[in-house]
Amino acid sequence: MIGRMAEKYSMLPSQVATNATTYDLMVTDVLATYDQYQQAKSKGGLMDASLYKFTEEELKGMLRK
Repeated sequence: MIGRMAEKYSMLPSQVATNATTYDLMVTDVLATYDQYQQAKSKGGLMDASLYKFTEEELKGMLRK
């Protein structure tokens, strides 16, 4: 992530590591994940949720946790 931020903002990685906050890193991670999602979506490579085959009870149990 630090390398991605350094490239985007024309900074050295050490400058990013010194000046970036955890919020900056979190936002960069979210944006990178969203970019990957959009690329997979455009290529038709998203996983089908039905592959997980959870029962209704398992799903309800996950919500309770």
